[in-house]
Formats: sequence, structure tokens, C-alpha cells
Amino acid sequence: MKLVGIEIDRSKLMTKSELLAFLMKNGESDRALSVIRERYYETFGNELIWHYPISDGKHRAVFVVIVQEGFVSLPYDVVDKEDYEILELDSVTMFDAETLKFFIDDFKLFSDDLLAAIVDMLSVEQPKQPDF
Repeated sequence: MKLVGIEIDRSKLMTKSELLAFLMKNGESDRALSVIRERYYETFGNELIWHYPISDGKHRAVFVVIVQEGFVSLPYDVVDKEDYEILELDSVTMFDAETLKFFIDDFKLFSDDLLAAIVDMLSVEQPKQPDF
């Protein structure tokens, strides 16, 4: 399978069960997920974990993790200053085509709006900053 320009041997990916067991054992947080990022990076040259920073309508945001069975959505609602995102493992789902299409459309709307706002910011006259 090829993903983001990388040939991926699925047998070297974690299974969904292994991923969830690891997170339950090591802390249900982004801090624990960072260990998996490192493992995937060492194996594939890419973390193969993506942060989707927009609410899916149920949670604040999600991480997308590739596993042998497909793509897992790891949602979170809380961010902690030590463990970072606290994952909601009881709400983990596998992505299907319909959900992926929703995420594509939603992200495109978000990114197009943000890009337009940033471009418009260039044309807004900035107030003169006082000299100190």
C-alpha cells in the first residue's frame, strides 16, 4: 500500500487492538501517542499520525492513526499541560469512506476560509505601534 508517497507494509503497522491496549496501558494521551509516532517514524520514515484540528461535531478534534485494519479516529476534548491531548478511547472509531469525505470537505472549507482571512489581513492597514 502506498500512502503519502511511502510504500507501507501493513504487517508492520499496529492493529487497532494493539494501539488501544498500548494507549490504555501507557496513558490515554498524546504523550503516549508520541511513542507510537517515534516507532512509525523509525519503521516508515513518517509518523503516519495526523492531527485533525477541527471539531468533528462531537469532539474538539481528533488524531488519525493508520493501523492494519485502516484508519482510526482518536478524538479528544481536553488538553492537559503535561500530557497534552487526553484521548477519548471510548469514542474511537474506524474511518469509512463517508467519514473521510466529510473530513475532506470540512477541512477544505476551514482551510479556504482561513487562507482568505490571512490574505485579507495583508490589505488591512495596521495601526502604528508606539515607540518605546
